Amino acid sequence: MNNVSRLVAGALLAVVLCAMMAGGSALADNEKSFEYNVYGYFKLDGAYDQNLTSHGNFAMWVKPKSIDADDEQFNMTANQSRFGLNMNSKGYEDVSIKGKVEFDLYAGVGGATVAENKPMLQLRHAYFTVQKGGTKLLAGQSWDLISPLNPSTLNYSVLWGVGNIGYRRAQVSLWQSFKAGESDVTLAAGAFRTIGSDLTPTFTLSVGELSEGSDDGTDAGIPSVQGLLDIRHAFSNGGALRVGASGLWGQLKAETNMGNYENYETWIATGHLQVDFSKAFGINGEVYSGQNGGSYFAAIANNSSIEGVASFGAWGSVWAKVSPKVKFSAGFGMDDPEDADLNMGDRSYNQCIYGNVTYQLVDPVSIGFEVSQWQTDYLSGEQAKNLRGQTSFVMNF
Repeated sequence: MNNVSRLVAGALLAVVLCAMMAGGSALADNEKSFEYNVYGYFKLDGAYDQNLTSHGNFAMWVKPKSIDADDEQFNMTANQSRFGLNMNSKGYEDVSIKGKVEFDLYAGVGGATVAENKPMLQLRHAYFTVQKGGTKLLAGQSWDLISPLNPSTLNYSVLWGVGNIGYRRAQVSLWQSFKAGESDVTLAAGAFRTIGSDLTPTFTLSVGELSEGSDDGTDAGIPSVQGLLDIRHAFSNGGALRVGASGLWGQLKAETNMGNYENYETWIATGHLQVDFSKAFGINGEVYSGQNGGSYFAAIANNSSIEGVASFGAWGSVWAKVSPKVKFSAGFGMDDPEDADLNMGDRSYNQCIYGNVTYQLVDPVSIGFEVSQWQTDYLSGEQAKNLRGQTSFVMNF
């Protein structure tokens, strides 16, 4: 049995064991126990692209042309299918304990060479929370605090690299929620793993001196920090307002195999806004500015540098539920790194305009269609464009 098979078998065994434990916990309603809930969805995506994109199965930018004519592509995948397990405590009086583990099948995009019909499990979430009143502690891997909103795209990458930033990483974060008049306010802050690349210091190197090969984020010896302010207000007509700001700071350290080093920084500031005018219509969006944010999908995911790669980006979307079964969504995203901070061949501007419609066939099953227009500029002067059409079939459970 290879490693991938062991991982799949282990994940399935964990789900079975948890389901068995859930049956046992029902017999002990008055004792400390946990309830378990398996959830997820199956998703099939089929996409036509006029030209090569970053990942094929999903798009984050358009690749430079390798031939004069359009390089048409068609991809079909079930890799976004998602499987998760929620845990909820019972019998702990005024303390709530929760846990989550969640996978999809996109581990292969990290560089592993796998056959398209033999995908690998990717860990999305693995964390637990302990909450008493409005105070919550979260430990494990989950979403960054920065940039908490996402647009409603069928494309897996939800405008990452096109103005939407933030991902998932290991963290310890503390959350505090309270009422301010008629509004709900949440403050959160935490220590996060810093993920970077292995840069070479900019000073003159000695003979035989090279980068020592490890991640500059771990070399820094300290975690990065993130913070979030989120305000929500509900209206009597069923609408709601959500507004807030977030940010991060981290230090990285470029080292050599002879012990010399140079420190550099990453920082990002963001703002978010969501307005649900009713239960059937709304808008949302975010804006960010920062430096060396490539590992957070800022700066079109270009590599960071010791001198710093500054960038600015934003996205916005509008949605409308025109009937119980039909929902429309459309939006725009852009990301613009500072040209003076880039190297030849780097992506210097990226934008996407998209629109989609989803139709619910029956309660758990929906189909959708999305059209998006992409443009990616390169510092070399090349401008790459792509028209993408994507169909998705989803069954939730």
